[in-house]
Amino acid sequence: MVPALLCALALTSCSRAPAPQSSGATPRPAATPGPAASGARFDPAPPARMRLVSEPLGISPDGLARWLVRVSFTGATGAPTTLVSGGDIAFAPSRGSAQWQTRARFGGPAAIVSTDRDGPLALVVHANVGVALAPVRARTEPRDWDGPTLVARALGPHEVRIGWFPRSLGPVAIRRGRDPAVTVPGPASSFSDAGVKPGTRYRYTVAIPGRARRDVAVEVPAEPAHGSVRSLAGKAMWLSFSPVATDSDSFTRLDPTAIVERAERAGIRAFELRSTYGEFRELSDATAPVIDALIDAAAARGIAVVAWTVPRAPTFEDVAAEVAAAEYRTPRGNGFAALAVDLERGDYFLGDGPAGYRALGTYVAELRRALGPGYPLIATVEDPFLEHLDGTEYPYAAIAASADALQPMAYWRMLSRRAVTPAAVRAALRGSFAATRREAGRALPVDIGGQTSPEGPRGAPPPAEIAAAVDEARRLGALGIAFFDWDSTTGPQFAALERTRW
Repeated sequence: MVPALLCALALTSCSRAPAPQSSGATPRPAATPGPAASGARFDPAPPARMRLVSEPLGISPDGLARWLVRVSFTGATGAPTTLVSGGDIAFAPSRGSAQWQTRARFGGPAAIVSTDRDGPLALVVHANVGVALAPVRARTEPRDWDGPTLVARALGPHEVRIGWFPRSLGPVAIRRGRDPAVTVPGPASSFSDAGVKPGTRYRYTVAIPGRARRDVAVEVPAEPAHGSVRSLAGKAMWLSFSPVATDSDSFTRLDPTAIVERAERAGIRAFELRSTYGEFRELSDATAPVIDALIDAAAARGIAVVAWTVPRAPTFEDVAAEVAAAEYRTPRGNGFAALAVDLERGDYFLGDGPAGYRALGTYVAELRRALGPGYPLIATVEDPFLEHLDGTEYPYAAIAASADALQPMAYWRMLSRRAVTPAAVRAALRGSFAATRREAGRALPVDIGGQTSPEGPRGAPPPAEIAAAVDEARRLGALGIAFFDWDSTTGPQFAALERTRW
């Protein structure tokens, strides 16, 4: 999905910061915001001052010290004022990386700063919100934090991650039970054991140079139930919601019965329901009553629900959120048939440049290791034909090595600068299908990502284009066609879907 569209889809307004990087990498510098920010809106009044509140999140199984920093504002009278939308908040750490968090997660602008290095950690925050605000600084010392510095947790039914802080420059010896010890060469801050069995308890002994030998125990969960990639066979549709009750697209406004009935009339056989954004889990105690009702209603009509997940970094917390989606079950026992992992470049996703390129392949490989070979993974990828991409710019083959199906986002009107006709839609889908199969490097099902949304320079596709897209995807032998997205689909577009067969 394009960044502007992603912000509109239940993330409220977005804050920017350098993209997350691998442990130990030099962070990209954050540009100081300019003098004005369009669209920054506060309630009840413009800000006069910015404040920071920070708290340690502890050491992660990646061996990273994680520090949460939240931003708040006060007006001229000193009373709190809330950034409702817009604005640009830049977080610049002295080392490590800073990943901005969706405002829906912490109720306002926030970032998580991570580092595997010992010593004081400083942060400077700049706000570009339409009024001049002085930058604000914060400091912490991870050595003074409470909590363990050696952490071990199961990432899924097939992987355990062990992390230690700070990173060790020398070799670390790790023994699982009575098995021979494994040596992790330094510098290192974590170890992954992908040889574990689901539903089993393990004990590890960890020896780090200069530190006392430690034992840690880990419970590995059972395999999650699932369907197959065939769950997306035929017509499908992406469906998103805001986890914030006051938003215009809030989960509270969803009518599960009406949604499922309309989907059934249109021949929709699957929903791709957005479930995570990075480590932010949109399936929460607050949203569960409505989302559970939607999943249960779909199951009762034979409509599959696939978890649409949006990764932001190949970290333990991010991957664990997706594993949690795979494991999710309603009180009636209904869950997701598969995961559709939205693998995109850019600051809102897995990053740009060489680090972002590597992360695209690394992430889905890590998810595959954690969930094991049997769990169905659909990789939603950037379209190689419409975006003129190949393996030098986007790692299709590396992604395909861990996926069970590829889903190119063939959004013909979002990506076209020319007039579009039904014939042009057919040509675009043929090009997308062929290019995706070629770049995959191995035989995989291809599920076309289609468009009902008005996003893009050419506006929303008319019904004739929708019908042409369904027919062409079927003729090509695609697994199916999933349309983006439910909220923006109009009555005439739904009518076109009702008239098409699959």
